[in-house]
Amino acid sequence: MKCLVFSDSHNYSFFIEKAIRKNPDTDVVFFLGDGLSDIEDIFYKFPSIKFLAVRGNCDFRYIAFGEAVQKTAEIYLEGKKIVYTHGDLYGVKYGKTGLSNLAKSRSADIVLFGHTHIPELEYVNEGDAPFYLFNPGSVGSREGHFGIMTLTEGKEPLFSHGCFV
Repeated sequence: MKCLVFSDSHNYSFFIEKAIRKNPDTDVVFFLGDGLSDIEDIFYKFPSIKFLAVRGNCDFRYIAFGEAVQKTAEIYLEGKKIVYTHGDLYGVKYGKTGLSNLAKSRSADIVLFGHTHIPELEYVNEGDAPFYLFNPGSVGSREGHFGIMTLTEGKEPLFSHGCFV
């Protein structure tokens, strides 16, 4: 299952649509906040793709895709529990402790987050339940950063970062 991960478009949706068009085998799009209206405009152009979104600190609307959008949400895909959030509630600009606590409290395999505008991937192996922290970077930046996450039942997830520069 191929998932594209976007965050922080800040009213600049061009790269989101471009990334989706360059990845026609995309099954799921995660949007991690700060540009809900951007992703909602694109949502209607790709009816075969499942869109999942959370609100960021700059999102003042609470409805997208016809339903309430939370600050943090979770889903199971291909046997992996994925928790996704913008990151502002967990202090991501000051370290990963809040995200680690979130992963542990929700027994997450993967935590997707944004807010810092910096692409990153970290594998945390503390105790019995290791997890991944994945930030796609800012799709609204000049570089147009985004993430690609590939999930296969019974296998470790694969992550990569893309950009348009």
